[in-house]
Amino acid sequence: MNFLLPTFKVVSLVFAGSAIVTGAQAILDPVGFSRSFGIPITVVKDGDRSKSTAIPHIHKPNGDPITSYVSLMGVRQLATGITLLTFAWQKKWTEMATILTILGIVVAGTDGYFLSCFGAHNQAKFHAIPGALIALLAGAVVFTTL
Repeated sequence: MNFLLPTFKVVSLVFAGSAIVTGAQAILDPVGFSRSFGIPITVVKDGDRSKSTAIPHIHKPNGDPITSYVSLMGVRQLATGITLLTFAWQKKWTEMATILTILGIVVAGTDGYFLSCFGAHNQAKFHAIPGALIALLAGAVVFTTL
């Protein structure tokens, strides 16, 4: 099992980097993020009530509750990535594995469920399957360090 920890390190660093990138995307372009995630939102222009497909490249809070909420979720995603990178920098791989075991099961599982309910079956698989594999790998790291 000499390959377990080095494999986990690579996977967890890729995950952390991806969390930072997707978190930043959700903050800066919540409409684009929601589309790439699999549940697209449309912006309703104030006073117009007609749906707009115009997507600003840099999101500026405008009082729209949906895009503001997506941006807030992006902050949490960004914080997750930064937290994981901090643990990696501190060489706290077991702690990082514990977090990724939980995230892989809870977050990726619920992402997969809701995306599937929405009808975005490919995105559901894209979240649930890698999430389960990351949770399995991370859980193995935790188990071997007990």
